[in-house]
Amino acid sequence: MENNRVKKPKNLKVYIPLILVILLVLGGGIVWYIDYTKYITTDDANVNSDNVAISSKMLGRINRELVEEGDSVKQGQLIAVLDSTDLIAQKNQAIAGKLQAEAAIGQAEAKYQFDIKNSKILEISLNKAQDDFDRAKTQHKGDVITQEQFDHAKKALEMAQAQLEAAHSQAAVSSAQIRSTHAAVASACAQINVIKTQLGNTTLYAPSEGVIGRRWLMPGDIAQAGQSIFTIVNDRKLWINIFLEETKMGSLKLGQPAIFTLDAFPGVTFTGKITTIGSNTAAQFALIPASNASGNFTKVTQRVQIKISIDGVADGGKLSDYRILSGMSAIVKIVR
Repeated sequence: MENNRVKKPKNLKVYIPLILVILLVLGGGIVWYIDYTKYITTDDANVNSDNVAISSKMLGRINRELVEEGDSVKQGQLIAVLDSTDLIAQKNQAIAGKLQAEAAIGQAEAKYQFDIKNSKILEISLNKAQDDFDRAKTQHKGDVITQEQFDHAKKALEMAQAQLEAAHSQAAVSSAQIRSTHAAVASACAQINVIKTQLGNTTLYAPSEGVIGRRWLMPGDIAQAGQSIFTIVNDRKLWINIFLEETKMGSLKLGQPAIFTLDAFPGVTFTGKITTIGSNTAAQFALIPASNASGNFTKVTQRVQIKISIDGVADGGKLSDYRILSGMSAIVKIVR
């Protein structure tokens, strides 16, 4: 009997750990069930932002870069300068061409005025030749002058007519030359304006405020037209980007509250709400979309993009106390 009494406490010590494990499992299960019924949870989430790629509109060598990665920039701030030596030379050449064309206008106008005056003189000569011919014709009929004299008056009239026609043609050529030189001036002006626009494109300005997230090219590199030189991250407009399974989409609506944590700030819970619900699954615009044309089909749960705003800190702290960066990993819980 005494031995049995001694064994009972030992048996009780064996069961105590087992009971504690069962209680912990039950407690964890209850916590999980409450969390599951209260929240829609996903860890396929990260901080996102509006990123702006800064690129050149033209081919050119990077002369200077005035910012580094991590620098804050304001809208309209100068951030890079391309080499403009060739364009300046082209501009000077175009200006010289314009001056030359303008000088040609003066010469063409002077030539045209000379041709007009010459035409007027030749008109007078033609009138005189016509009078001489008419008189010679009358005199020839009356046998006052010889046939040779009459022929001479006729040839003088024909020559005067030909000279006047030639003068009119020359005046027309001079007029066309004036129009041509004016067109040359207009073309030179247009070329100068094009070069001025290109010179303006050699200076790159920040289109919006933010932080230089990445520098893709260095001074001395050749930037192709449209090639990114910098990427600006708008750190004042951040949100949580998640891809949620389609099976969890049934109860979601805009404005639905959510909480989330960031791996960078353990123990801190942030608040937000749904601002955007995607209109299609992520697979719809994949680089290589799935095709079932071959007949091989494996059903995969699709995911839909959801955006969660970053509104504040759950415990009432200041959001500005936490340096939230684009790309940080998050765990999101959407309140059902």
